[in-house]
Amino acid sequence: MSTPVPSLLLRAGDPRIRIRGSALIVTLLMCAIIGISLASYLQLGRTSLTVSNRALFNNAAMNLAENGLEEAMYSINKRIADEDYDWEADGWKISGANAYRKWTPDSDPFLRFDQNARGAIRVYVANYAGISSAPTIVARSTITLGGAASAPLEKWVEVSLTKTSKFSNGLVAKNSIVFNGTTTKVDSWNSDPDNDGDPTDVVPYSAAVRNDNGSVGSISVSVDAVLVKNADIWGYAATGGSSVVVGSTGSVLGEDSAAKDKTGWADPDVDPDRVSTDFSANFDPVSPPSIGGESLGSVGTKALPEAGDVAVDGIYYYTATSIGGSNKVLTIKDNAKVVITVTGSISIGGGSGSIQINTGSELALYVNGDVDIKGQGAANGTPSSVAAGPTLFEAQQPAKFQIYGTNTTSQTIDITGNGALSAVVYAPSANVFIRGGGEALGSIVANNITIVGNASFHYDESLGNFGGSNPYRVSRWNELTTAASRATYATALNF
Repeated sequence: MSTPVPSLLLRAGDPRIRIRGSALIVTLLMCAIIGISLASYLQLGRTSLTVSNRALFNNAAMNLAENGLEEAMYSINKRIADEDYDWEADGWKISGANAYRKWTPDSDPFLRFDQNARGAIRVYVANYAGISSAPTIVARSTITLGGAASAPLEKWVEVSLTKTSKFSNGLVAKNSIVFNGTTTKVDSWNSDPDNDGDPTDVVPYSAAVRNDNGSVGSISVSVDAVLVKNADIWGYAATGGSSVVVGSTGSVLGEDSAAKDKTGWADPDVDPDRVSTDFSANFDPVSPPSIGGESLGSVGTKALPEAGDVAVDGIYYYTATSIGGSNKVLTIKDNAKVVITVTGSISIGGGSGSIQINTGSELALYVNGDVDIKGQGAANGTPSSVAAGPTLFEAQQPAKFQIYGTNTTSQTIDITGNGALSAVVYAPSANVFIRGGGEALGSIVANNITIVGNASFHYDESLGNFGGSNPYRVSRWNELTTAASRATYATALNF
């Protein structure tokens, strides 16, 4: 008799059915979770790749904008070095005082990137020839990603330029600039707005032509690097790292500052856009000219050039052991250009003592010792018969009276101006004092600068080109990141 074979069929209600069904559901859920995780991971990877890709090309966009700025800087300074340089022949389009240029991937292969991305650069140069003011450059770069539906990447950069002259700023010090006065004011003007050097159309300083570029800067990081105190600076103030100290009635403002009195000097206030802590400057030593010229010994009262003196390329060169003495007057005759190298000191003092630079003349002093000019002071533009000193409207350009401190260790330059002192001072190792209640015009570069009394200081912007064909450098770099900041140049860069 055979043994019956068990049935392999599961009957309804068998508990094994429920176990196998639960396992199948769990398996399906696990597969779903793994599938979702894989899809999320793939999406995360895709997003990371997109972000990384955009970050890569975002940096590339900034590089393109910088390349556009460099091309503009090259053209600006090329024109200074070569008067025959032709902007339009080099690819620029000129419209009035402005220049434009565009680079596209169709004409420039370097704008064709991997992944089929394409770049473009647009550059706008305001006042490209630097006639009335320094040029301003704005570069706009665009990168369109290949096969991507996202928005193009753009970088907008604006730079302001200034000349690299030793006198490209008003008051510059290695250590400190101190204003000791109650009504001292600082501003600027341009005595040569046409930038042609023609002495017949010089613009004298007046309130009608004043500008807000009265720059004051020290490279020092000490807390007393720039002590504005109660002075009013219509321009800029900067240090090498410390704060600019402004008194309760002082101010640092400009024409575009919100808090100001448009009819006169600003109320006590500080515009944060006109105060910075990243100021830098070079203080290269200066040497006397190689041409010594005639030896004058110790100079008292004298008028130069004297009969029989010989000029070299239109300049009369002299050497002196010292200049000055009580009631002694050094006069530079009409329409003469004189350079004097002084191995000792200059001391003009007592009564009618003075240095008189007649109209149409120019005097450059290279001094190793201390300089002390008192008495009637230093008059730049006053005929020798007039002892009172020039007024603002009579003074010659500051470039016509130059004082160079050649001492590399320690020097004191103390100048008392009667009326308007119009001069430039470059003495990297000197402590310079400007005293009196009159007006000082020009530029001063020194170790320490102290403005004593209530004299006002007016920086001559034309000194930015003093000394010949000086190239431009970047004085301010600003990335335009907001719609409002870009709106100013949107029309100019839409080409």
